[in-house]
Formats: sequence, structure tokens, C-alpha cells
Amino acid sequence: MTEPATPERGAVELPDGPLSGLKVVDVTIAVQGPHAGAFLSDMGAEVVKIEPPGGELNRYFRGSAFDHPMEVMGSQFASMNRGKRGICLDAHTELAQEVVHRLVAEADIFVTNYRDEALIRMGMGYEELSALNPRLIWARVSGFGDLGPEAGKSMLDGAAQARSGLAAISGPADGSPMPPGAAVADHGGAVQLSLGIMTALYARERTGRGQEVNTSSLGAMMWLQAWEIAHTDMTGQSIKRSGSHHPSVMGPYGVYQTKDGSSFFFAVANSDTAWDEFWIFVDQPGVVLNPLWNTPAKRIGSAGSEEGLEEIRARMRVAFASKTTAEWTEFLSGQPDIVYEQVQDYDGLLADPQVAANSYLQEVDVPNYGPAKMVTNVVHMSDTPGSGARRPPPRVGQHTAEVMTDLGFSEDQIAEVVAQVEGAIEETIALVIGD
Repeated sequence: MTEPATPERGAVELPDGPLSGLKVVDVTIAVQGPHAGAFLSDMGAEVVKIEPPGGELNRYFRGSAFDHPMEVMGSQFASMNRGKRGICLDAHTELAQEVVHRLVAEADIFVTNYRDEALIRMGMGYEELSALNPRLIWARVSGFGDLGPEAGKSMLDGAAQARSGLAAISGPADGSPMPPGAAVADHGGAVQLSLGIMTALYARERTGRGQEVNTSSLGAMMWLQAWEIAHTDMTGQSIKRSGSHHPSVMGPYGVYQTKDGSSFFFAVANSDTAWDEFWIFVDQPGVVLNPLWNTPAKRIGSAGSEEGLEEIRARMRVAFASKTTAEWTEFLSGQPDIVYEQVQDYDGLLADPQVAANSYLQEVDVPNYGPAKMVTNVVHMSDTPGSGARRPPPRVGQHTAEVMTDLGFSEDQIAEVVAQVEGAIEETIALVIGD
């Protein structure tokens, strides 16, 4: 029997990424929707971002470090919209809606995080756009889901963190809830939306039809806490804040400060030898005799209990505080059975050689600023790799005339749309900065 031929590795590599040839209409703001569009672009899709006249408000603030926001777009907009073409339209006008409809007629994906009522008002609801293009994947991420009495409720990242339970289990044990210091709900919603879009594209290959895809920040945050939520229901025990430790792991697992002020995350010693050497290193060999912590399972909390928990964590705090960061780095780097990491800030992450080795950061040319390091494609594929950001984030309305020309609009029609945008930039900036 003849064995089936094995494709040569790299033989089907696509120069612009695995999604090259797909067209995306991106009607998004802030983080949640735009980051999903950026992922599609990183993987090779052609993404056209539609902004109102004057541009999306978030391009002028949320991280702009410059005195005049006209000079350089804010870091939020730049990082969420690299790789896209950008056009400006007053979507409430008949001509602008015709531009949108022609784009959608040729598109594979429509991605948005606008509220449903706003989309319907602009002629971009699912029913209207799918009637123009039955193969369209119409994908929307909201704050709290597309169903129920609060489907249209406004949302910012912290609201989803609060509603989902994450804020309640984050922070000091004896203090107030403390949401994480990153927009995890927004980015989580973008991840779920991207997964939904990919699943719908696969279904379209089998059925020939597009469909509506909906997810939310609340749903994404619950997905990220699936273990903790199931644990609460199955045990009837409420998970409580535990400060520098994981609220569900009953062991030394946590963050500890060194003698000179740096911090290390210690997860577990996977072998008894490593556990012994840890305590010998800090001149406390008697700790290894404690029967509460004499197996890896007990040390990670899966076979132990809360008995002795505060004692072992207190001993760990004393142990880490007895040595400098350099001493801990030298010792722990020689212990492959100890799972640990030094806590580093974003400055450290930007210079991390492991990050560089995996190309998790890419230099993107930001207009009027220059190269800036940004997180782009973090998914490695052997035969059809993504390309990362293929173009800078767009200036306001940069590609309006170009896109309309591609769609067959006349010079007069293009001039009419461009005229609607003129003067709107200064008005938008004045609205943002209060001038």
C-alpha cells in the first residue's frame, strides 16, 4: 500500500499570512473590537477601518504622551489599529452608507463593538448587511452579551472585571477589591471574538453561508475564570482575596520580596530534592521535615489543606527577604525543578531576550513619531505564518480616496465624502482636550 505523500514543510507558505485574501470591514472603537481586527490583519487579512469624520476619539488620547494630540496618535489607537487601512465617513449620510454597503458586498467579515442600536441607525445591523452578502461573518463584541435586559448597557473594561468576579478575588486579603492593572476584559473580549470569527469561517467552508457572531467582555472574563467559577459552584465555598497569592491554591505559591526590594513569583518545587535545597540555601533545613509540605502535591495545594498555610507563607517571606535578588537569581537558575519567575515590569519585558527570540514584539512605524515596539502576532505557524503589522496605523482618513476609488466611486463622490471630513479633526480634538 502506498503511503500518502507528506507535504514539504513550508511548501504552502502564503506570503501575506494564512488569512490573505480575506477582506474585513472594521467598525470599532477603543480596544475590544479593534484588537480583533488587528489580529485578523496580522494574519494577512485586508482590514479597512471606518472612523467618523475627525477620527475615532481614542486616537487622540488614552496614552498619548505628547503636548498636542494632533502631532502623534495615542498609544492605544496605534497599538490596536496597526496594519489597517483607514477611512473616514459620516455613516449617517446616504453616500457614506453606500460606501459601507459596497465594502460589505465584497467582504468576508464585519467586525464591530458598537452598540446594536447605533449599528441599526447607521444601516450596519446584521439583517441589513447579511442581506447584501449572505456569506458575511457579522461579528460583534459587547459589554454584557447580546441577550437579556442589559444587552445594550454601556461598558468599560473595569465594569466587566467588576461584574465577572475578577475584581472581587484580586487585591489584599484585608483590603478592598483591586482590579488587575491591565485591560484584561477588553483584550479577553477581543480574543473570544477572534475565536468566534475563525469558527464561523470554518463553518462557512462547510455550509457556504455566513452568520452572526456575538460575544462579550463579561463572557470573556467568565471564560478566563472557568476553573474558579466551577470550583465555587461545586464546593459551595466562596473564593476570597489572597493578596500576593492565588486564592485557589493552598500552598506557598505566590510573590515574595527579596532583601533588596525585587520580587519573585514562586510556584512549586516539583521534587523533594529541590525543596530541600531551597531551605538549606536559606539556612532553615528544619522546614523540610514538616509533614504538611513534604510532597509536590501538598506544596501546590492539590493534596493539602489550609492547615499550616499562613506558617509556610510566612516562612517563605522570611526566606526570600534573607537574600538579595542576585543571590536568588543565581540559586534559582540552577534549580530546574523549581517553577519560578522574577517579577518584571514592562520596561523589563520590552528588553526580554525570550520575548525577542519569539518575535512577540515588532517595531511599527507610527506617523510623526517613528518606530515603536508593539505586541503583534504571537501565534507561530510552521507553513502559513502570520506577517504581523504590514503597515503603520492609519492617519485620519488616510485611505478614504484610495478605498472609494477601488470601489468604483466617481471623483465627485470622493470629493463629497472627503469634504465632510475637513474641519472635523480640530472639532474632535477640541472635544477631547476641552479647548
